[in-house]
Amino acid sequence: MCRNAALCGSLLYLLLSFTCYARIVNVTIDDGYGDSLTHQLPIYLPLTVWSNQTCKGCAIKPDPSRAFMQTYNAATYHPKLQNVSITMGFEGIAIYVFFILPNKQANGVTTTTSVNFTVDGQMVGNFTHETDPSTTNFNFNQMVFSKTDLLPGTHQLIISTNGVNISTFTNFDYAIYT
Repeated sequence: MCRNAALCGSLLYLLLSFTCYARIVNVTIDDGYGDSLTHQLPIYLPLTVWSNQTCKGCAIKPDPSRAFMQTYNAATYHPKLQNVSITMGFEGIAIYVFFILPNKQANGVTTTTSVNFTVDGQMVGNFTHETDPSTTNFNFNQMVFSKTDLLPGTHQLIISTNGVNISTFTNFDYAIYT
């Protein structure tokens, strides 16, 4: 029991003023500019198969003005490559991944997208997009993966073609984590 009301009131005020408030925020990882908070860039492997929006010889060229921050990174995977991947770290409780998805392109151009998602060493999902043969339009800002039940902390996401046995096209635009 406190015998000095003024002192007890001051102590109570002081204790309450140190209360921490947590706030959930969304952070973007752009394909080219990286994490908007930490500035960490995604890691693209193997380097030789990835091209960005400035690619001159690429058969598939989405309009960069419709991409997030006007950038994207894309690769065509063939099974002889064994694996094409994007790795990114983040600290949060959820992650959302967005691709640019092509539809019909010139004959012989690989347009199917098929990737796997691994979080913290565990494969947790996959995504496949079969192109629409009736249009050559691109689908921008397409969420291809989300994981919303992560424990708070540092995580690693790997987007890969590991185990995919067909040629595929991957066009990473951005991810958002919370």
